[in-house]
Amino acid sequence: MRHARAALQALLTLSALVTAALPAAAEVVVVRQFGFYYSPREVVVNVGDTVRWEWTSGSHTVTEGTDGLVNGNEAFHSLLSPGVQVFEVTFSPTFLATFPRPGGRYDYFCQPHFVGGMTGVVHVADPVPGTLFCAGDGSGAACPCGASGPSGMGCPNSVGVGARLRAKGDPSVSADTLSLWITGAPEGYTVLFFQGSARENGGAGVVFGEGLRCAGGTLARLGQKTQSFNWASYPSAGDPPISQRGFVAPGQTRHYQAWYLDSPGLCGPPAPNFSNGYTLTWH
Repeated sequence: MRHARAALQALLTLSALVTAALPAAAEVVVVRQFGFYYSPREVVVNVGDTVRWEWTSGSHTVTEGTDGLVNGNEAFHSLLSPGVQVFEVTFSPTFLATFPRPGGRYDYFCQPHFVGGMTGVVHVADPVPGTLFCAGDGSGAACPCGASGPSGMGCPNSVGVGARLRAKGDPSVSADTLSLWITGAPEGYTVLFFQGSARENGGAGVVFGEGLRCAGGTLARLGQKTQSFNWASYPSAGDPPISQRGFVAPGQTRHYQAWYLDSPGLCGPPAPNFSNGYTLTWH
């Protein structure tokens, strides 16, 4: 019996190690063309994720670069039109090695509407600074209103999706380049980025308003931003870095989230909602 228990424990330990070593599932991030802009205009993805551009009207292109010209050295270029309604790029290790860009920043534009400002950016976070938790997709606590959203986002809102929080940069106290990025909150709304010292309900989150509050314990307000073209980020130029706003020290693990007021809410009256949670350890 003792040997059987030891064998079972070894098997469970091995299973846990294998599970911990598995990479996060690749994500498909949707960017839609609306009129003469891309929505979201800027997104953060991880290595291996796919960005899918979807057409809604007119005739456009998705062309990597910053000069408004097609000269043959683009990392990607495609029509986005009635004949080509979906275009995808997977930011795989091979793609990134073949088309390296400083800081993993891939600017792109619509060739016929470049002068009018139809541009966008894909930011590739490599390495990924932290991990997601507490999504409103049923993997944690149940969202209110009997709703659940796409994987890796907050609870659904009046826009029909959840708010998606991601991060890029180095969580170094001495050389902090970390930034938090949100998409999916209602356009033009104020978003509050905040930090917590603990995960609520073991990381499953607790219902608050029409969302899940994931970050708890001792809270720190990082800053407020207005979501424009379906994205916002903190910090912006001139803002204190996250390590200073959050008073963090090397070795500390902190949890991040974004809050916004949805008016009207998914269930009717104005109500607060949240993004998914994001955890990282500072060094």
